[in-house]
Amino acid sequence: MYVQYGTFVKPASPGGCLAAAEQAMVAQGLLIVKGADGADFLVIGGNDPVTVTVVAVPQPGGTWVVVSASSPDPNIAAQARDVIRAMIEQAPVA
Repeated sequence: MYVQYGTFVKPASPGGCLAAAEQAMVAQGLLIVKGADGADFLVIGGNDPVTVTVVAVPQPGGTWVVVSASSPDPNIAAQARDVIRAMIEQAPVA
């Protein structure tokens, strides 16, 4: 199993970042295992080839976001991480 991850800070709320993460996962055809329900700071989605986890941590002036993807294929993990990360970064959220 390979894990690829990346972090960034987005000037938005954790809830907004997680909602964007869930929308990005759905748009990429991932099944949402744990959605952005407001109970915590985590969204998990996946399918047979890959599992993606997004964690949002409140910070002064924004949210620190961790996007990690795991797969038996390192290229699939890296691609999933990159696509979901880019979609969250580009999403207009509050």
